Amino acid sequence: MSERHLLVVRHGQTEANATGVLQGHQPTALNALGRQQARLVAARLAAWQPRVSAIVTSDLPRAAQTAEPIAAACRAPVVADADWRERGLGEMEGKTIGEHDAWRAVSGSFDPPGAESVAELEARVRRALLAAFGHAPAAAVVAVVTHGGPVRAILRMLGDGRLPLAGGHEAPALVQIINCSIMDLVESSGRWSVACVNDAAHLEPPDSTDRDAG
Repeated sequence: MSERHLLVVRHGQTEANATGVLQGHQPTALNALGRQQARLVAARLAAWQPRVSAIVTSDLPRAAQTAEPIAAACRAPVVADADWRERGLGEMEGKTIGEHDAWRAVSGSFDPPGAESVAELEARVRRALLAAFGHAPAAAVVAVVTHGGPVRAILRMLGDGRLPLAGGHEAPALVQIINCSIMDLVESSGRWSVACVNDAAHLEPPDSTDRDAG
């Protein structure tokens, strides 16, 4: 089977990202910088080769708003899939906490009251990942617009073997995910490799105030 690429894009910045507010499933929108980031990543993906043939997005507004200019630039259809949502954070959603505590909450170091468990998050993200090419069976390249939590869930599953790596490839490190950065996942015969993580060369420059909080 030939290689297929899944370009996993984190949504553009929101005011909650900029101020360290945990969003989870909250319907937050992009801020002005986030809209500019979405336009820049759209231009990058429009020039991608092989071309992007389909787009899948989380149904939360900040992801859907990021997907809109990508769809227009790539002239590709968009499908919303709630399995690509950020982790639900229960009682912590909407609360401002220290950057370190925000990182712990979103990365799964503990489960806030009423939150989706890390295992639940990883199960649905794995389901979404394996279904992504089904939205465009003939596509060589599908773009997915999602959130920081699902991107890191994929990295964890690559690291522990739940997503099998292609021979000779090592799992990438778990890192803080930049708004509108690209992770290029390459699938062939059911095995995965990672061509890049946190590729933000299209941003001018990546925003240093960004917080990986949804």
